[in-house]
Amino acid sequence: MAYQLYRNTTLGNSLQESLDELIQSQQITPQLALQVLLQFDKAINSALAQRVRNRVNFRILARILQNE
Repeated sequence: MAYQLYRNTTLGNSLQESLDELIQSQQITPQLALQVLLQFDKAINSALAQRVRNRVNFRILARILQNE
């Protein structure tokens, strides 16, 4: 799944390590940890997609203003 690409970032690795510790101490279930990871995947992809759109819109506006 393409969403899982960001699990290998520093933030993703830290999240997985924290979830593993919580599972080991029986504070959460493995199923809950998986739900958290799936939500992380969706949230990070959504946030990055929005940031890229904003950057593209800004560059287009900057070029338009340069031509005026």
